[in-house]
Amino acid sequence: MPITKLQFRPGINKEGTTYSNEGGYYNCNKIRFRSGYAEKLGGWLKWVEGYKGVAGTMMNWTSYTSEDLLGLGTNVKYYIETGATFHDITPLRTTVTGLSGIFTGVSGNLYITVSHTSHGATAGTCVTYSGVSTTLGGVTMNSEFEVLSVTDANTYLIASPSVLSGSFSAAGGAAITAEYQINAGNIIYSTGVGWGVPGWSSGGWGSATAAGIPPRLWSQDLYGEDLLMAYSYGNIYYWEKNTSTFPRAVTLQTYASSQLKTTVLTTAAATSSTTIDVDNTDGINTGSTITGTGIPAGTYVTTAWDYSTTLTLNQAVTVASGATITVNYAGLHAPNRTEYIVASDTSHFTIALGSKPYDPTNFDPTYDPMLVRWSDQDNPYEWVPSAANQTGEQHLSNGSILICAQNSRQEILLWSDVALYSMQYLGPPYVWGFTLIGDNTSIISPNAAIAVNTVTYWMGVDKFYSYNGRLETLPCTIWKYIYDDLNKEQAHQVVCGSNEGYSEIWWFYPSIGSIVNNSYVIYNYLEQTWYYGTMNRSAWLDSPLQPSPIAAFGIQTSYLASAIGATTPDNQITLMNGSTYPAAGTVLIDSEYITYTSVDGNILKGCTRGANNVLTTPVVPTTATSHLQYAPVTFLIPNQVMYHENGCDDKSLGNAYPLAIEAYLESSDFDIGDGNNFGFIWRILPDLTFRGSTGVSPEIMLSLKSRINSGSAYTTAFTDPNNVTRTSAATITPEEYTGQVYIRARGRQAAFRVDSTEVGTAWQVGAMRIDVRQDGRR
Repeated sequence: MPITKLQFRPGINKEGTTYSNEGGYYNCNKIRFRSGYAEKLGGWLKWVEGYKGVAGTMMNWTSYTSEDLLGLGTNVKYYIETGATFHDITPLRTTVTGLSGIFTGVSGNLYITVSHTSHGATAGTCVTYSGVSTTLGGVTMNSEFEVLSVTDANTYLIASPSVLSGSFSAAGGAAITAEYQINAGNIIYSTGVGWGVPGWSSGGWGSATAAGIPPRLWSQDLYGEDLLMAYSYGNIYYWEKNTSTFPRAVTLQTYASSQLKTTVLTTAAATSSTTIDVDNTDGINTGSTITGTGIPAGTYVTTAWDYSTTLTLNQAVTVASGATITVNYAGLHAPNRTEYIVASDTSHFTIALGSKPYDPTNFDPTYDPMLVRWSDQDNPYEWVPSAANQTGEQHLSNGSILICAQNSRQEILLWSDVALYSMQYLGPPYVWGFTLIGDNTSIISPNAAIAVNTVTYWMGVDKFYSYNGRLETLPCTIWKYIYDDLNKEQAHQVVCGSNEGYSEIWWFYPSIGSIVNNSYVIYNYLEQTWYYGTMNRSAWLDSPLQPSPIAAFGIQTSYLASAIGATTPDNQITLMNGSTYPAAGTVLIDSEYITYTSVDGNILKGCTRGANNVLTTPVVPTTATSHLQYAPVTFLIPNQVMYHENGCDDKSLGNAYPLAIEAYLESSDFDIGDGNNFGFIWRILPDLTFRGSTGVSPEIMLSLKSRINSGSAYTTAFTDPNNVTRTSAATITPEEYTGQVYIRARGRQAAFRVDSTEVGTAWQVGAMRIDVRQDGRR
């Protein structure tokens, strides 16, 4: 028989059997298809680390002074990155002053007890203390701490940065201030049941109901160079760009109430009165805050009559006749709760998906999860409709809750839980028009959509979609595999992004057996091919401001649930929360590295104590020792934002410590000859390139497996797969590598596989050839 060339269709197809997909590929990991041929994915490199929590979203923009800013939202905090440093702008929930003697600690512990009546904090939340009169147990208390656990409504524990060197009780002085940041959100979807949890559908998708509590996911957009952000079912926050002090974001209501709207003059004196007379009420609304001499902080208008110059206020003021009064925007009418925030790219409106409707006499109307509400054009402070502005709102009917939005061409796409809408700017008096594009249309998570050029792609709860002016189901050759592999309970974490350099759309998702993103699926829209693999990424962004796509790797650092000795009973360690730890890996406790092989809830199993420290040259073992309760348990790879398509290795530990990216590609079965007689394959003639490799002698492992028929078991052609190694420098043409691999395989059908497990290896497969001799029929 002549030498047979093996040519395969690009992309992975798992919709049928491996034999019915003859001429295609069936399995892969960390490969892509480019120009019709398979190649290993590009590597990744740690760019910047140092944030707390698991990142769920990123946004990149430049200021008016050309500062490159990256916004990053986690389940715990919100950061602004610039100059490879993360700056914490997390909003405050409350500030409490005048606390006295709230700290208690015991020498030798890694935690401090805080007594604060009705503190309202949750585990994972951060709190900053000031005014503490002295160090306690060797710990400087005028700093930020993480809440370890909540004992009850009046007591909680905070993590100590070091072992307490002394005991203390009811200490800290009598003038302590506690600044509580917004309570930490969930990393994963969890069931919400019990006292205080509202009934099913009472708050809609994204709310804390008996149906479940989703992970905290931020949405954000810009007003000029300032940042607006919100998390699902939470408040809207505003960060005024300041890269000198990086102030904390404040609620949109607070910020709007501090912005000057108009100045008026009083025409009559008012002494300790809740009413004042002004010469002009134009632009004054209920909820407008006023400032001036004799006016207490927090004063706002409760009644503004159309045909009267008398204003009723929420508290008494003393204003001299003729005094100047400054009137600010009616921030109390700005939305203080939403599912998703977006800004229109061209018409410059701030839009809230899900909101409390405007009510001139009520600052806290009933929340409507299907209400679209928008600010005045070019003015995110104005939310009071009038004939002089374009503020407005629209209730949509198809669905029970609005989930997310995406700017696309000359429209904004809006997803509810069952429908897709188009929102188009019409101008006054209607401002925005809404069109129902598709009913019975779903989206799997708030971060599952991306617009590329003129097409929007997204992942639904049971299929993929595209929209380019017409709504279409996206054909997928690995549809059943992906949706069978998807952990649907954790589907809220699905995140989508583009990799425009390779014409790809990426979706990261949690697979069965994982409760965090550990897998991905890629659609190449240029070649219309699909492929998949495994990778932990919680956020992805392909920004034109960065040299390559960036992605977030995130593990929520946990703590030991109890003290452990130098040996581990049953080879397992219990954490306070092990939900985000990968299925296997290495953790660091104090100065000891520990490897583990599986995770069962909050328990790391298969632990090996005193594992090697891979960050030393040469690698050295660490020492197994005892560790206190609440000692931090950090994963080997730190939380970080990394550059993708950088080199050919995993450099999440930095350039000095590259790790191999284990990639493979496996073909579907093909007939040996005509498939009637047995064939004896005795030689493979490889066809590939190692361009892009950084190793001196990069290599791949090439194997072939045969079988008698589709129902029989495979027989691997050799026990130890032959290596195909480049023998010349990459700059030499033609490239030289192992020219032939001798094997012994017999069967009617076969499949080949390429594996790479070495550092410094990049490869692309061409058209392999096999040398076959005809054998008998049985």
